[in-house]
Amino acid sequence: MDHPSISVASFLKPDARKNPFSQRSLHLGMRFSSGIEGAPPGDMALTASNKSAWHAIGDRIAVITLWVNKTFSETGQVRLSSVDWREEPVVDFNLLSDHRDLQRLARGFRQIAALHDLPPLKAVTSDAFPVSFTDKIRKVGTYNTKNRILTRIGATLMDGPTLLRQLIIRGFVMESAELGQALQEDEALETYIKRATVGVWHCSCSCRMGTADDPMAVTDNEGRVHGMHGLRVVDASIFPVVPCANTNFPTMMLAEKIADDMLRTESIAQPAHRVALA
Repeated sequence: MDHPSISVASFLKPDARKNPFSQRSLHLGMRFSSGIEGAPPGDMALTASNKSAWHAIGDRIAVITLWVNKTFSETGQVRLSSVDWREEPVVDFNLLSDHRDLQRLARGFRQIAALHDLPPLKAVTSDAFPVSFTDKIRKVGTYNTKNRILTRIGATLMDGPTLLRQLIIRGFVMESAELGQALQEDEALETYIKRATVGVWHCSCSCRMGTADDPMAVTDNEGRVHGMHGLRVVDASIFPVVPCANTNFPTMMLAEKIADDMLRTESIAQPAHRVALA
């Protein structure tokens, strides 16, 4: 499992760009409730960021990323691609297998797009466009001398006339429909979201904990693999569902709890020997 996310980017005007002495990329984080039936409070989240410190084009792009904190899509798969253990497995998160996740992203996408028409945001941004972490973004985002030169040239051109800036955005950054096209009708927006949705690097739940009679469970609540002796899994993969937050703290808490259980079990099984001193 992972949190499905979608983003809207815009050109950040020079006076609104981050302090050049700061390395911080995230400037705003918030949680909110979708109000959809069955979802708990705080089931949605978003961040506003200004990207890479070294990437000149990224420094001119502001991104609002929206994601589903409490996802209902639980049908991802990890499959072996070969009998050779060194080959990468095939991973399919199936992020939008539950239509409720698609509905919430579509609603949030429209809300984020509408924000760019408000005077406060229009004062600091322009040329809003949908963006996703595509192969094009990965390629241009790789840190190397060629990209440093190309992005520096592209960034200089972005600060020029509007038409030139839009050409740079389409050529270097955007790999999808215009924002207006994506918002024209529900079906078009859903098609775009299905194509552009990515996770937020909170991969988890591939070895879920659960009872021995649960066909989807791999481990018990202490990380012991069902049907195997002496084998435990202790990481984010044993979460029964993806947490509504970053996975690092829950993983550390899980590891500490299971480590304590292992030490306590070992101490009970092997009582300390008494030594008589003369």
